[in-house]
Amino acid sequence: MSEMNSRERVLAAMQRKPVDYVPCSLFINPQDFVQRIGYTYQFPFGPTSPEIISYLVEEHGVDMIASVPWQTYYPEAGVSSSVSFADNVITKTWTTPSGDLTARIKYDDNWPHGYDVPFFSDYTIGKFIQPWLETEADLECFRHILKPPSTADELDKLKFGWNVTKRLADKFSLPTMLSAGMGLTGAQQLIDSAPICLMVMDNPDLVDAYLQLEHELTMKNYEIALDFGVDIIRRNGFYESCDFYSPTMLSNFLKRRINDEARITHEAGKLISYTVLTGYTPMLDHLASLDLDCLFSPDPFFEGEDPVALKRVCGDTKAFLSGPSDTIHMPWDDQDVIRNAVEKTFDIYGKTGLILSACSSAKAIHPWTNTIALIETWKNLR
Repeated sequence: MSEMNSRERVLAAMQRKPVDYVPCSLFINPQDFVQRIGYTYQFPFGPTSPEIISYLVEEHGVDMIASVPWQTYYPEAGVSSSVSFADNVITKTWTTPSGDLTARIKYDDNWPHGYDVPFFSDYTIGKFIQPWLETEADLECFRHILKPPSTADELDKLKFGWNVTKRLADKFSLPTMLSAGMGLTGAQQLIDSAPICLMVMDNPDLVDAYLQLEHELTMKNYEIALDFGVDIIRRNGFYESCDFYSPTMLSNFLKRRINDEARITHEAGKLISYTVLTGYTPMLDHLASLDLDCLFSPDPFFEGEDPVALKRVCGDTKAFLSGPSDTIHMPWDDQDVIRNAVEKTFDIYGKTGLILSACSSAKAIHPWTNTIALIETWKNLR
């Protein structure tokens, strides 16, 4: 085949089309300060997107994907929030026409958000004293907050971020990607892990109503981004797995909504990916029923997972962005382990529809020599 640029190569691989060689698209996580306490920052570049992309493309020829910055929700005019702190507890309250919406977390040294309690953060999981979403009254408050961008000013800010990303992507001939849509992943961040596993059984109507609200918000965000011209939608399914729910639950709560999101993406001539890390083996039929182009970061090495079955069930219609595990392989200073994991990844998925990456990211505290070993092995096998 004639030589492809990175944008052509990644988009072709995501559609299981022929490529000149298997792309490598690394997702780089500079990590929050609290995640790096006691560790050395290993990256030979700074934490911003231009620094990351420029270094990896120019120095190593990696097929990076340029992510578009995006604010997903805009509260109605007149909605306000306040924060207070007492007895080592941070309390945040949103005041809406339907009443007050409040969350409380116990502060500790690992809290990265300062004087705030955000809606969507993994750091709230396990720290809630009072979660964001417990009742139908809470959901009614959310209806005034989880609103799509609508004013000229809001849209212009998004357009500016898109244009900055597009200029960077065009400089290096890279694809662009919007990450939006969280479903049960976002719900877990609002409710906490154990409570939502009970809520889907005890109050499934509340969960379903929240998912519908979030789905409508996601559809609006996709429409705007697709109109801008973004190449790839990345839907977050990180916690939408059988680590927490049964396959039937996942299908009932998510299938119609995800396929609606895929439909408008495909109608725009663009591609949609879905992040899934673990808990995927019991839900292979559910994944196969979703009209997705690529599964991002299914970890082939995590105990209890069957990547061969994943490839068998989903491989005719879906591509895979996968590779060494950022839990099992990447943290330890052993380049032979990384090389073996890359070789195994090629053995599992083959070269058609494969995009090599670390699952789910290369992190700032991982030995940089491991990422170099990943890249060098990819160049030998691609």
